[in-house]
Amino acid sequence: MRAKFFSFISIYLIGFGTFAQINQYNVGDTVNNFTLTDTDGQTYTLYDILNQGKYVYIDFFATNCGTCQAKIPVFNAFYDKYGCNAGDVFCLSIEVGGHNNADVMAFEQQYGGNTHHAPAVSVDGGASTVVTDFGISTYPVICGIDPAKKLFIENVSPVQDVNDIAQSFPSNFNPPVMQCSGDIERTNADIIKIFPIPVRHTIHISTPNTGWYIVKIFDVNGQQVLTQKFFRTNEFLLNVDLKNGIYLLKISNEKNLRYQQIVVIN
Repeated sequence: MRAKFFSFISIYLIGFGTFAQINQYNVGDTVNNFTLTDTDGQTYTLYDILNQGKYVYIDFFATNCGTCQAKIPVFNAFYDKYGCNAGDVFCLSIEVGGHNNADVMAFEQQYGGNTHHAPAVSVDGGASTVVTDFGISTYPVICGIDPAKKLFIENVSPVQDVNDIAQSFPSNFNPPVMQCSGDIERTNADIIKIFPIPVRHTIHISTPNTGWYIVKIFDVNGQQVLTQKFFRTNEFLLNVDLKNGIYLLKISNEKNLRYQQIVVIN
């Protein structure tokens, strides 16, 4: 019974990141530069961000990690609270498990929460190079890098709310709370409706307001197989000439965002 108890405690602590660590850097070490591309195609270079005087927080996560699923909405809320990377804090999520854009987008859709979401990078955007450089052995790990390009915190833990991350700010750093530009990304099915599913040749898309929208469809390997921009006045019909299979559809404008897994049967 005693052995089982200690086994349970060990699993509990590992699950909540007590032993999560960065093996290649210690606090105070200079971090190597990197360039990554997020799931939306935006590119980020670490030193360019740091040279702007920003403090960078990186959330190393895996899509199939239960603790990561619990932490990601908190990290996204932290990103949202401090201005969605427009202020003195810059947030970036990096997937460590070798999963692709489609997997990471589906993860964000399901677990990312109702705030704006920090940019997320999969293996398609170069995540594995940074994961190797940092020597991530367990996850999740939320670390911080200061404008001098030095690691100032190896892992924020425990993380139950935004204040837990904010308490890791260095004593000389007090960033203002900032409102993000634009409205909160909406993922509610009542905001953007996509039907029918399974899809046969045509997708019907109903959106909440008039304006320009962009539709992108990704295959199971995370490769973009269709993109189309349209001006919605009521309901939009999208012709789908794809092989039978499972895809991830993304539709967005400046105010709304939705991901939807679709099955094509033509």
